[in-house]
Amino acid sequence: MKQTTTFFLLLLNLGLWAQTPENAPDTLLQHSFEGLLDPADTMLNQPTGDDLLWVNYDQDNKLGRCVLNGITPKGWYWESDLGFVNPNAANNHAFTSCSFLQSATPQNRNWLITAPVYIPDDSYWLCWRSLSYYGPDFMDGYKVLISTSTNLAAGFTDTLFSAAQTLQSFQFGSLDLSDYIFSGGYIHANGYTDEDYFFVDFEGDNPFYHGKLEPHSASLSQYAGQTIYVAFLHDSFDDFQLQVDDILISNQTSASNSPDNLLYFNILPNPVGDFTFLNWKTHTAEAGQIRIFHQTGVPVFEKHFSARSEGQVYVETQDFAPGIYYCQIETARGRSTQCLIKR
Repeated sequence: MKQTTTFFLLLLNLGLWAQTPENAPDTLLQHSFEGLLDPADTMLNQPTGDDLLWVNYDQDNKLGRCVLNGITPKGWYWESDLGFVNPNAANNHAFTSCSFLQSATPQNRNWLITAPVYIPDDSYWLCWRSLSYYGPDFMDGYKVLISTSTNLAAGFTDTLFSAAQTLQSFQFGSLDLSDYIFSGGYIHANGYTDEDYFFVDFEGDNPFYHGKLEPHSASLSQYAGQTIYVAFLHDSFDDFQLQVDDILISNQTSASNSPDNLLYFNILPNPVGDFTFLNWKTHTAEAGQIRIFHQTGVPVFEKHFSARSEGQVYVETQDFAPGIYYCQIETARGRSTQCLIKR
């Protein structure tokens, strides 16, 4: 189970940030889908072309049947990590999409699109975790796509990663992959050979491979010096459930930079007007400091705090110039960064 549940977005304004590799942060974007608020509530429901916020876009606009005794939310929705025998007992969440649709033409098209991110140099990677819940009978496929121009669906012309989906079954309930036809792309858990990322679930009428969140990564070196959008497109035909989690854009050394004691670090409201609150919580009490920098690196706020397991800092921002700022919380165990947008 995830120990670090840092929740933050890094929103970069297209054309406003020309950061050099020397002062570029290790982590450019991170979303772990943890915290006190449903992340879907902070996202736009349709792209307009140059949005600064994340977008949760239900392009197919069809109802799903993945939730018992109810209608599945459209688009991506907040859910417990399904990669457990009993996900209701797991203190962990992921973003979920349903392809089991109430439709005669059951192709799902759910887009999760990040905020724009400037890639300073060729050392940065995209990392994430994903699971297909029900394999191999109803194995969900998806694509990770890149756009260098717009966050409209038509702009995502580069395919960074493709996960296979089940196209045809010759023996329903079989656990032998030779009894199926799959689309091109990666089959979960290395073709269901890596038992760290699935288990055999016997609770239904037939046994199936129950997916667990599996890590993936892809180099973004080809986008050095460019601003990009990243899209996770769940485009399966009539399968079941897909989850993604821990979306991260960082260089190769930043994984150890997040404090392993941190539960969350939030900015509310954000974007900000005249004031905001910085809230944090840790597993055990720690002392540290909070700092805010303008995107140019100029410090505008600093606050030290004594050992505590949670806290809140009120920040007056009416004198901040409009633009992008970095908020950092730092303790002896590391630091975590969020982006603050001043209107």
